[in-house]
Amino acid sequence: MLGAACSTDEVKPEAAPIVGTLELPIAHRNSDTEPGDAARIEIGTSEIRVGGETVVKLESGKVPAADRAGDVLPKLKEKLAGKKVLALTVYAASPYATLARVINTGFEAGIHELAFRVRKPGSNTETGWLRLHGGHFVKSADDGQFGDALLPWDKFANVWEESLDACNAGNRGGDCGYKPMAKATGGKLDMMLRVRGSGLALRFRQMGAPVAVDAGVPDASASAEAKPAKLARGKKGKKKPRVEMLDGIKGGSGGEAVEEAPPEPANEQVFSLRAEQAAELPSSTISAIVKPICGSISCPTVLEAEGISMSGTVISFIAAAFPNGTPEPNLAWVLPKQ
Repeated sequence: MLGAACSTDEVKPEAAPIVGTLELPIAHRNSDTEPGDAARIEIGTSEIRVGGETVVKLESGKVPAADRAGDVLPKLKEKLAGKKVLALTVYAASPYATLARVINTGFEAGIHELAFRVRKPGSNTETGWLRLHGGHFVKSADDGQFGDALLPWDKFANVWEESLDACNAGNRGGDCGYKPMAKATGGKLDMMLRVRGSGLALRFRQMGAPVAVDAGVPDASASAEAKPAKLARGKKGKKKPRVEMLDGIKGGSGGEAVEEAPPEPANEQVFSLRAEQAAELPSSTISAIVKPICGSISCPTVLEAEGISMSGTVISFIAAAFPNGTPEPNLAWVLPKQ
């Protein structure tokens, strides 16, 4: 008599997702493909899951101190062995400090790519993916550690007015700054995205500027030219009398006009915006500001955000600065202090 073999292995039902579609970040960069062989991580309101399994319990959305070793999550790191991609589904209102530590743990485990599941602007049901290759963490926003990858400062300086016009055209209560009277030249471009609560800032700053010649130290040729000028004062070195422009009011020596000092060249521009502008329709003002600089080339960019900022705001900001159809940025993530 033939008997059917029965398996004693239990088939576990697939865990229900802990982040709904409407809870995903809205992103203008959403056309990337879903990654295949990736570590699938969910960051919800009360837990972090890997492949449907709870790895870390959260307290008010934050990682408890007992589950951290500095900015690394040891339990999570164990689950990432052999993986090269993180596929992240993130509750948009979760603290950025939690997301940052998950990403940092991934980098420590050898991850080379991040993929964020996002919601398409204007839709309650359509989702897509935002993928970022490479990237690294830094301790300070003042040093992105990009080395020779930094773009020339002139990459921004040459289109300064175009970015300023784009900001002014879409300004919704932010601050676009002013048109520079003179621009600094040379050096490298230090670009940064900053998140402070519901406020966003795009900063473009010159770094590594050429050393300027000290105008206060005369050279030999200047001294030689000054000697004939002294002789022009008159006989025996006497000064010529000042010309009276009006009764009782003396003019300059010889009546010549006083030259104004040239304006100091500007070497920094900050565009301040509101968080909701990252998801505005049909396109974001942020995209229009950044496009003249990064529309056709990958821009090394420092990303700094407070730990209490919402993860969704950070992800939406990245997607607005580098939307569909533009190259991926080269991001340096700053570890939050909280």
